[in-house]
Amino acid sequence: MKPKVQTIVHRLVRSCALATSLALLMAVSYAQSSVEKSETAQQKQKQEDELALARAAVAKPNEKREEPETGRIIGGYSVQSSMELGYRFESTRGYRNSFLSQVNVRDGFRVLEYSLDSRAVDGSGMLYDSLRSDVTNAGGDQSQYFSLRMDKARVYRFDANVRRFNYFRTPGPDFARDIRNSDVRQQVSDYNLKLFPQRAVRLNFGYARSAAKGRDNPDASFQRDLFQLLGHPRWQANDYRTGIDATWRKWNFNLSGLYRTFKNDPDILSKPFVDPGLNTTDFATLSFLERDIPLRSHSGVVSGSVQGSIGERFHVVVRGLHDDELMRGRWLEQSSGTGLTANVKILSAFFNADSVTKRPSSTLDAAATFDLSKNFSLNDTFRYTSFKIQGDMRTASTTLQQTGTATPTTSVSRTFGDRLTGLTSYSNIADLGMNFGRKFSANLGWRAMHREVDLIGTVTSASSPLFTPGVVLKDEVESVATNAFVGGVRVRPSNRTSFMFDVEHGTANNAFVRINPLDFTRVRLRAQIQATDTLSFDGAFTSVDRTNPTPQVQNESDTRSYTAAVNWEPNSRLWINAGYDYHDLYTTANLRYSLAGVLTTGKLLAYGRISSFFMNTRFSLTKRLDALLVYYYIKDLGAPSVSAGTSDTILALPLRRHNPEARLAYRFNNHVTGNVSYRHYSYNEFNSGVMDYWSNILTLSARFTF
Repeated sequence: MKPKVQTIVHRLVRSCALATSLALLMAVSYAQSSVEKSETAQQKQKQEDELALARAAVAKPNEKREEPETGRIIGGYSVQSSMELGYRFESTRGYRNSFLSQVNVRDGFRVLEYSLDSRAVDGSGMLYDSLRSDVTNAGGDQSQYFSLRMDKARVYRFDANVRRFNYFRTPGPDFARDIRNSDVRQQVSDYNLKLFPQRAVRLNFGYARSAAKGRDNPDASFQRDLFQLLGHPRWQANDYRTGIDATWRKWNFNLSGLYRTFKNDPDILSKPFVDPGLNTTDFATLSFLERDIPLRSHSGVVSGSVQGSIGERFHVVVRGLHDDELMRGRWLEQSSGTGLTANVKILSAFFNADSVTKRPSSTLDAAATFDLSKNFSLNDTFRYTSFKIQGDMRTASTTLQQTGTATPTTSVSRTFGDRLTGLTSYSNIADLGMNFGRKFSANLGWRAMHREVDLIGTVTSASSPLFTPGVVLKDEVESVATNAFVGGVRVRPSNRTSFMFDVEHGTANNAFVRINPLDFTRVRLRAQIQATDTLSFDGAFTSVDRTNPTPQVQNESDTRSYTAAVNWEPNSRLWINAGYDYHDLYTTANLRYSLAGVLTTGKLLAYGRISSFFMNTRFSLTKRLDALLVYYYIKDLGAPSVSAGTSDTILALPLRRHNPEARLAYRFNNHVTGNVSYRHYSYNEFNSGVMDYWSNILTLSARFTF
């Protein structure tokens, strides 16, 4: 039993380690642009084309117009447009689901990019003064973006954004046998209209919609075994917004309201055959399951703010928000199969649950600044937060089973419960600010927070034949106060150099009960040096130490991060950007678990030593041919050589991710550019090759500029 428990603990924490490593991995990757989006030398000259287009637009009748390379004057508007169309070819070896979870690029035709920019020549058009439309990666990529912006001075401003995301997630075949995976498509749309944007009173209207559907594989616990289900998520949320902005004597006022509806109606069924479950050594099987869990939610949000100055030295900002949500949910499930022993049949099992949840919350922010002199100011920021989660739930379970040829028997159980989770929080930050122009600024302050948490609830359970009341939960009420010192310095010795240092030291708490405030110290250093007009350097260091003094936990977490980058761009035909990051992560916590009634204690030691390197470069081989290269390399060394006790667990996820990219862009003329892009992804876990993959992506595209 002990190795099995340790294996379960190891797999659970291994998943957390994998998630942390992948989060850092994706953060580094997305911090840099893909080679397909890197600017060519011709695109760097776009600002010069826009300037030439503007000059041509305002040329006098008797002046000679010099037409720019791209863009046209149509009617009273100067118009520029571009479109890039292409096709992706993708091949993967190894564990494809791992590649789809991290990269999720597939074959197919794509609108890689489209843009349209239209501006009124004299600054004022009949329908609009300016219009901008953009499309990125349309047609099936993991992230797609569509936007439109139109405005007419003193009349309206309209913004529309639509984003589509393709999510594929898998825990891997070595954890829960890959039964919890999903492939979901989500679309987020946001539309905003502002009337009279430059006037003293402005009206705001908005609508937002978020919806998702696809495939999801949840699991079900049946007869102490785990079974994979076939699910199809379907949910959507709709937001309706309205508000008003006003300006009066240098004071700004805002009042807005939002009404949100949410519904979730997933389809969940068992596999169309008898499922032996995760544990194939027992007799438990699932022959049928149907689950219906509809969810409905309605909420209203009211917010307002006031910003202005009293006299010349006193500046204030006050913001408030109140949210009230009502949620209703049901859980209806019917199943059948066999029990843990071969001669026990579960003829039918019904489970029914009804719940109602109310979630009111309020937030108030107030900030004030008093200018003591030209160089010194006192700042104070106060925040009040209050929320409650009030829920009631009733459940009923009925099971009809038969042992051998005996008469079937029925068992019934019911629960009735209500819960209240409440939080009231007060925080205040007071600091002294010093500002001596661009050369020097600093701040010294103190942050105090007081939190009151209430966990109140009762659950009464009953089962046949006596229906004797069961468990009553114990109420928990706790009050916690934390304090921290905050300070920072920003120095700019010259126009080409700047340095920043800030520190926080004190206690923090965001848990609800039983956890003492964390002791923490955070230090950040950053330097920026512009050596020449074309060469710059950046460097940063971050240190975070956290300690949980709770005796049962004794958690300690230490993080060290080092970053260095260089950027060199002597002209539009040559550009190099490179950098290196190193993250040293360490955490430890107590482990306590019981085996056969025997309490076992130990320590959990988790490590991450992550190095990452990136380089982006562009250079022109000829006046028409550009080469663009991108390279990312990430390596986690895992745990160092340490000694551990027999009950201790050392966790790490040593891995390597290699991602070179290359692109050739050939400009046939001012309007057509051909592109050939290649990307390679390789992922390797040193301790296990189950999740490893190697992928190649080739994209052929043509860019048209008008």
